[in-house]
Amino acid sequence: MIKFFRKIRQKLLSENKFSKYLIYAIGEIILVVIGILIALQINNWNQERIDENYEITMLKEVKGALDKDISGIESQLEYLQELKQSVLKLAIIQNQPSYPDDSLYHHFEVVRKGGIGFSINSSPYESLKSSGLDKISNPELRNNISYLYEIQLKGIDFWINDFILKRLEEKSELINELFEKKVIPDSINGIKIEYLIDYDKVYKNAKTSDFLAVSGSYIPMSIRRLNQAITYMKVMGEQIENELKY
Repeated sequence: MIKFFRKIRQKLLSENKFSKYLIYAIGEIILVVIGILIALQINNWNQERIDENYEITMLKEVKGALDKDISGIESQLEYLQELKQSVLKLAIIQNQPSYPDDSLYHHFEVVRKGGIGFSINSSPYESLKSSGLDKISNPELRNNISYLYEIQLKGIDFWINDFILKRLEEKSELINELFEKKVIPDSINGIKIEYLIDYDKVYKNAKTSDFLAVSGSYIPMSIRRLNQAITYMKVMGEQIENELKY
């Protein structure tokens, strides 16, 4: 192809047709420029397609993580409601002249084990952030996802890993004072620890009130915070779903 164009230029020059040669040369340059522009445009289209596919993949991963986290939080809320009822039941029983033996052990076990064992899965968001949040083409969606993970969900993680853990440490000390430990054989783990409850001792011990107060101190705020988190996460999930439709 290059030899073909060269022969045409040489023929025009040999025939002293300089003006035609100039026009031809300009036309050839224009064709080259057009070819380069077309190649660049094709490259841009390819990159846009790659970016779009990456955006779709990451949004689906964020949506999947949100759905699982919502399910996990809902389970925690169910457990917190059970914990709340047991704390309330034991508080009522403590102020009565007698207590029903059949229900005490269950409620003490619920309260003794009570806590929040949950953490937000922010891995998809962190991957997206490391590659550049600008990969999300919708600026409103991009800002909302960032706000959810950087503000709302980090607040939940802080609440669980700071405030609640401190309350659980306090409760652990009270458990050691109120309940007697017994190590027994276990076919799966080798041994396990059971807590024996001396109802008369626990029922009359002033530390029981502290135990119930500490156990119940984080429940109302935890329920409010987790419900707020679910609301934000569901709204975010709907926004992502709508974005994926277009």
